[in-house]
Amino acid sequence: MDDGLNGLYRLQKDDADSVGEMLGRAFYDDPLTLYAYSDRERESGSLHYFFQFPIRYCLRHGEGYTLTSEIEGVALWLPSNKYPITFWRTLRTASLWSMLKMSSRIGIGRMKRMARIGKHIDEAHKRLAPSEHMYLYVLGVDPEHQGQGLASKLLKPMFAKLDQEGMPCYLDTLMEKNVGMYEHFGFKVLEKIDIPDTNITSWAMLRQPSLAI
Repeated sequence: MDDGLNGLYRLQKDDADSVGEMLGRAFYDDPLTLYAYSDRERESGSLHYFFQFPIRYCLRHGEGYTLTSEIEGVALWLPSNKYPITFWRTLRTASLWSMLKMSSRIGIGRMKRMARIGKHIDEAHKRLAPSEHMYLYVLGVDPEHQGQGLASKLLKPMFAKLDQEGMPCYLDTLMEKNVGMYEHFGFKVLEKIDIPDTNITSWAMLRQPSLAI
């Protein structure tokens, strides 16, 4: 891995498998994971398949960082002009064959259920943040390293860069306990979105650039 942003390591495509395995552990109890996967499926370790395409998309069209080669946690970022992930952008990121293979591993029915959730999240994103911004697409820390301040170490270098550029940052989270953490970094809740016909809620948040973090 190459040195990236202020001491962080910039992820490369060869890191995608390791990052996917870590995110599978980090998002084991995420509301979307619980909605889409059974307990047995989560315990089987199959979650990492779901993360493979988002990881590869971000590494091609955005930026991804970790702390060390151990990949204790990652932050994946996308510029607003590369989101949402359209069909044509998908084909430019992965071959049709690899996408079909990945879809078969995840399951078509599961992908459709997740797509319904994503549709509401994407619509809110487009409506609430129409101007240019950076999108914090994924932030995940391996459970055995949580509570050690790693999220802060992963986020602050990018926030410093965005402050220098005068660039806002947008995110959405499905976990209410994360809202306070993001508010600590200067994010404000734009809207609380209850996804119809599910028990999932999304908090859309925006951070304006500041002279200090």
